[in-house]
Amino acid sequence: MSNTNTVLTIPEPRKVALKRMPYPKIVPGYVMVKVEIAPICIEHQVYKAHRMEWHSDCDHQGHEGVGIICEVTPGSKLKIGERVVMYQGDPCGECFVCQRQLSPTHCMSIPYEELTDTQRPDAKIDALGGIEAQYMPGGLRIIEKKCDSESGGFGFVQYRILQECMVQKIPDSLPFRYAALANCSIGCTYTGIEECGVKKDDWVVIAGVGFIGFGAIINAKYRGANVIVLGRNDFRMAQARRMGADHIVNPDDPDWLEQIHALTGYLKGADHVFEASGYPYYQNKALAAVRRFGNVWLYGFLVEDSEPLPIRLLDVIHNRGVHLSGNHDVHVKHREGLIKMLQNPQVQAWADHLITHEYNMSEAAEAFEAALSKKAGKIFLYPHENCPKSGPIKNV
Repeated sequence: MSNTNTVLTIPEPRKVALKRMPYPKIVPGYVMVKVEIAPICIEHQVYKAHRMEWHSDCDHQGHEGVGIICEVTPGSKLKIGERVVMYQGDPCGECFVCQRQLSPTHCMSIPYEELTDTQRPDAKIDALGGIEAQYMPGGLRIIEKKCDSESGGFGFVQYRILQECMVQKIPDSLPFRYAALANCSIGCTYTGIEECGVKKDDWVVIAGVGFIGFGAIINAKYRGANVIVLGRNDFRMAQARRMGADHIVNPDDPDWLEQIHALTGYLKGADHVFEASGYPYYQNKALAAVRRFGNVWLYGFLVEDSEPLPIRLLDVIHNRGVHLSGNHDVHVKHREGLIKMLQNPQVQAWADHLITHEYNMSEAAEAFEAALSKKAGKIFLYPHENCPKSGPIKNV
């Protein structure tokens, strides 16, 4: 067993390094996992602009992963050697969100109203104008403090510590590379499509496609929907086709909405629209593309500043009976269905196109640059430097 923990750090914009930290410690209620794959989510934006999320800093990055349990405490229901998915967060377990098996990312212990408003007079602002990292309940940063550990609370590490309720056992027949999509791609889009009730032959529009949008495509096709992708990046649109998208509409076309109306016939819009970029450009088009009494679900959010979305509620929502919602995580009650889906051979075939690059963690700068190129889907890091073959995957 190692006596150190290798951690990926982003000390300044467009620079990464590996840092040796003390081996993690755990307390009852927590487990330690040897990380096999640590997928990249929005960390390429941190790499570019060096602006952190509210609970992160240079040495604390990453929140997704799969691995093998390597340490438990007496009385744990989990066992050393079990293969698991790791979910993000440190939920209270007591609030109505936790009790109803909703998303830990939305646990009531997280004071989002205080953390997201940089205009508040009491907000702690970092040097780049973002929220200063804080040991707030519910976030990953507080895990190390609870365990009296100097490392292991985040995803870009060799050994990670999590609450027992934040790991899920996976069958031996499910390869890690597919299980790793149970977080921010197929996983975080599962709940939105499940909650909207997407079913066979429904019309679905997915707008603003990157690795989150790709996950939404696969979720919708898994349920038998007709999928229209609203996008303009040639690489991503080709990948969307490989993942089962039925139609591609360029949002820059003057008649883009008429094209959607022609495809959806008498509905004059999609039954469900999922926006995955976080940009007002696509959010406005998502609201226009939905039929009356249809669903619009917002997945996308941005680390960097973005203009707010101005809409006239009477025209956009009320008069059309549109149902508007959103979140960016899988509900606890949906985890079993998600893992079942990831075992489906067709889903795995689509996922082979969603996963476009793999790198050792020491090659993280190359991985982040690939993400910034916008010619990538989901990108995996291997913290133990055992990547099968570094770089782009040939089947994309």
